[in-house]
Amino acid sequence: MKIWLTMKGLLTVIQVTRPEPTDIDPKTAEIAQWTERDQIGRGAILSALSNTLFDVYCSDSYTAKSLWDELDRKYNTGEQGLEKYFVSKFMRYQMVEDRSVAEQTHEIINLEHALADAEMKLPEKFLVMSIVDKFPKS
Repeated sequence: MKIWLTMKGLLTVIQVTRPEPTDIDPKTAEIAQWTERDQIGRGAILSALSNTLFDVYCSDSYTAKSLWDELDRKYNTGEQGLEKYFVSKFMRYQMVEDRSVAEQTHEIINLEHALADAEMKLPEKFLVMSIVDKFPKS
C-alpha cells in the first residue's frame, strides 16, 4: 500500500500530522492544502479496504495518518507471521537418512540465523541439543 501511495504522491499524508493554525490567520493555505490531501489520502486508503473494514473505518473522525496508524497497528502482522513461520519450521525440522548430514545441518543453521535476525537468539546449548535431537534414529 505504501508503494501505491508513493506512486500517487500521497505518502506524506500518512507521515505528516495536521499543521497547527496560527493566531493571525487560522485558515492558512497550508492547512487547506493539508486538508485536501488528507481527504484524498483517506479516500485512497479506504478504497483499498474490504467492505466490512470500510464500514468500520469510514468515520470522519479519522485523518489519513490516524487511519493508517490504526490499521497498521491492528492488522500488520507481517513480521509476526514470518517469526512464527521460522519457529515452526525450526521446531518441526527432522533430518532424514537419504541426504547428507552436513547439508541438513546447514539448513538448520540457516533457520537459526533467521530466528536470530528476528531477535530470537537461541542459546548455543539449546541449538546443539536441538540439532542432535533432529538426527535420524538410526
